[in-house]
Amino acid sequence: MSPRAAGVGATAAAGIATAADLLLLWVTNARRPELGLTAPPAAALVAGSVLGVLAIPLYGLGYWQVATGLPSGRAARTVVLLGAATGVIGAALHGLTGVVLRDELRAGAAAADPLAVIARHGRLLVPLWGLGIGCAVAAAALYAHLVLAGESAWPRWMAAVNPVVLSCVLGALAAPSGVLRAFLLPAAPNLANAIFFGLTVAVRRDRDRTLTAERSRRT
Repeated sequence: MSPRAAGVGATAAAGIATAADLLLLWVTNARRPELGLTAPPAAALVAGSVLGVLAIPLYGLGYWQVATGLPSGRAARTVVLLGAATGVIGAALHGLTGVVLRDELRAGAAAADPLAVIARHGRLLVPLWGLGIGCAVAAAALYAHLVLAGESAWPRWMAAVNPVVLSCVLGALAAPSGVLRAFLLPAAPNLANAIFFGLTVAVRRDRDRTLTAERSRRT
């Protein structure tokens, strides 16, 4: 598989994972009368759970594509391993969240915002969240360091465009609105990965076109 194909696949996977997030969030947020949402389809919970579990592990392809533009060596391999670990942990979290929502619906638990639901099941979800955030931050920090060093194929400005920074930006955008806090804030990590992978694919495509044009002029 070429790096570009891997990047396109990871971008699609992150888009599917974002849609899966929104399905789960629709299920839990529809129980909150203050949001005035219509009830989701009966299959929304299962579809949202399965799609996310299948899609999120493919983030490893995206991080491999990113690493092909970094200086070769242990640091680049570490970015791939941390990114792949983030995807595996994220898939586990997504699947467990679907199970938690199913159990809450069956038990008739009180409606709450998504973050409060996570807090209610903190012993199950919070440790995994901590591990996933740790891997994501480590991958982003190492990636940013390598890009800022100027020895990678990625322009230096892309050091600031990584999933952790993008998640923080999306979270800040969601803060002023109740609806955005209910949907965009919890979905920010997967949406941030979709933006990140998509941007790396676009930058790689433009760089390849430039190199092809330069070779054509020389010949």
